[in-house]
Amino acid sequence: DSRSEDEFTGTAILSFKPTDRLLTYASYSRGYKAGGFNLDRSALSNPVLLDVTNINTANLQFGQETVDAYEIGAKYDGDDWTLSVAGFRQEFSNFQLNTFNGSVFLVQNINGCSNLVGGPGADSDASATTGGCAADDVTPGVISQGVEVELNLRPVRYLNATMGMTYADTRYADDLIGSDSGVPLDPALRLLPGDNMSNAPEIVATSSLSWTPPIGDSGMRGLFFVNARMTSDYNTGSDLLYGKEQDGFVVVNGRIGVTNIGGSFSVEGWV
Repeated sequence: DSRSEDEFTGTAILSFKPTDRLLTYASYSRGYKAGGFNLDRSALSNPVLLDVTNINTANLQFGQETVDAYEIGAKYDGDDWTLSVAGFRQEFSNFQLNTFNGSVFLVQNINGCSNLVGGPGADSDASATTGGCAADDVTPGVISQGVEVELNLRPVRYLNATMGMTYADTRYADDLIGSDSGVPLDPALRLLPGDNMSNAPEIVATSSLSWTPPIGDSGMRGLFFVNARMTSDYNTGSDLLYGKEQDGFVVVNGRIGVTNIGGSFSVEGWV
């Protein structure tokens, strides 16, 4: 078997500077990930009985994934500080999801449906035949939207501080199907509809502080650096099973040392 595909992608950005210090912008971009073949033989006719009389290699294929991304934002450059603020929305169609259902690996192109056959909940039962969708009712299956803020401060010489936060609501559509042709969602994915995507925490916050004072007239500099990253709760499983929840956590890193020793090397300790 083989597959051939093409997709138009690109980015368009419009920016405007109302003042020398303030930049505003709006952008649109379209991204693309090629389709392919799921090489798990479970997609063939009957892998358990090794029935090779009715093999259809088309069952191994999954389609290309596309995303339409929109962003608006502003960047301000002050005397001793800079601030960036952005709002974004990303719509994924034919989202490629690879899941181990306990026996085999399956790949489905996750899409939404504006009029699910059987009504709401038909995609959340244990049946692989309920919850189809007409081709005209197919919608993006995953939407990520939120805001991002980043602040950089330079309060005194040699001292720099940064703070940032991203809020991203990344979730599956309320009614899901397994392809853009309207195939019902596989029962192994029945927990996905309306829930947050795996490995997609809603809040990520970061901060850092660095101090690099000169040491004498030799060109050497001291170094003191600490940063922290906070991540909120998220699920690590592509099937969103309850036992795969990860609690929120904070990671803190620190370094202290002397840099530019003789113009050749540095000595640092880290934790």
